[in-house]
This record gives sequence, structure tokens and C-alpha cells, in this order.
Amino acid sequence: MLKIPAGAPADRTRSGQLSGLLSQTLHRARTAGVPYKLGDVLVGDDPFNGRHEGTVVVKDGHSVGLRSLGRTYFYDYRQLRRPD
Repeated sequence: MLKIPAGAPADRTRSGQLSGLLSQTLHRARTAGVPYKLGDVLVGDDPFNGRHEGTVVVKDGHSVGLRSLGRTYFYDYRQLRRPD
């Protein structure tokens, strides 16, 4: 059992460790769902960004950044596919 004295500052409690662990776990859970690796060649197609073929340069949550013609376009990973 963890004893916390009445005059102890809040930064000495274990809540900081718990929030750090929770943050790491959530970050891993969000990035684990993307089935593509950095450097994969993909085609992205959606009505706002248009259709672009490029390589994966960024993975952030459900977003994937494709580098095409010197620009980076961000797509939801469900809007990407491998080229034919």
C-alpha cells in the first residue's frame, strides 16, 4: 500500500508514472493499427487530396503521410492501397 503524507507535494505521488505509462500505451495502440511500413510505395485516393502515388514517410495515429513529387500528402490509412 502506498502511503502519502498529508504535506507531500503532488509530484512525488505515482500518478506521474501512471499517466506516462498510459500515454505510451495509447500511442502504441494508435500506431499499431496502420498496416504499412515507412518506405512502402502506396496509392492514396480521396476527394480532398486527390490521387497520389508515393512513399510512406510519416505514420501518426491513423494518418499516413505520402511523399509524392516533393510534397507530403496525408491520408487516412484506409484510403491507401498498394499499386497494381
